[in-house]
Amino acid sequence: MKLSTKKVHWVYLGVLIALAALIVNPTDLLAQRAGAPKAHHKKEHHKKAHHKKAHKKRVAHHHYRHLPKRGVVVKTLPTGAVVINHKGSKLHFHNGVFYKPKGVASFSVVRAPIGVRIKVLPVGHKKIVVGKRPYVYYYGTFYAKTNDSEIYEVVNAPIGAEVDALPEGYEMEEIDGVVYYTLDDVKYMEKDTDGEPVYHVVK
Repeated sequence: MKLSTKKVHWVYLGVLIALAALIVNPTDLLAQRAGAPKAHHKKEHHKKAHHKKAHKKRVAHHHYRHLPKRGVVVKTLPTGAVVINHKGSKLHFHNGVFYKPKGVASFSVVRAPIGVRIKVLPVGHKKIVVGKRPYVYYYGTFYAKTNDSEIYEVVNAPIGAEVDALPEGYEMEEIDGVVYYTLDDVKYMEKDTDGEPVYHVVK
């Protein structure tokens, strides 16, 4: 059966319309290509902003958040605390934290007195070297080995030492964009090392 000339014309026109719908507008294509890098750049920028926000949430006492804050008063001592007598004062020591009796049945978390000696180092302590001299650090306290290889003595914070954390109870201040922390009369300057904050003893 033959199709009339008019029907052939309409079939041909329909095919042309279908083909035209499949052809992408060059202007739209260029706009999409030009816009793609911007969208990608925006996504990367979002990631960087998020990373910066996460970094700011990191606090100096991050590693010691499970331990009590300096100056806090507790009613009971942790199991296993040992008694240390130093220059006529009685202290209690447990895993790097020093407690001093306060009142009848309370104990205050205090800084380690210079010269106090211990036999067992706290779990999680860090070994550092300053000016070729080795030290042990934990919870804001620096120790140095005495002549007796089994005894460690609390010493002053060595200038130049860098530690990874401070116990809660420090004071913060920002000077010319640099953050400083003061703890036990020692001043630390926050630095960035390989993307992680460290605290450098400056005073």
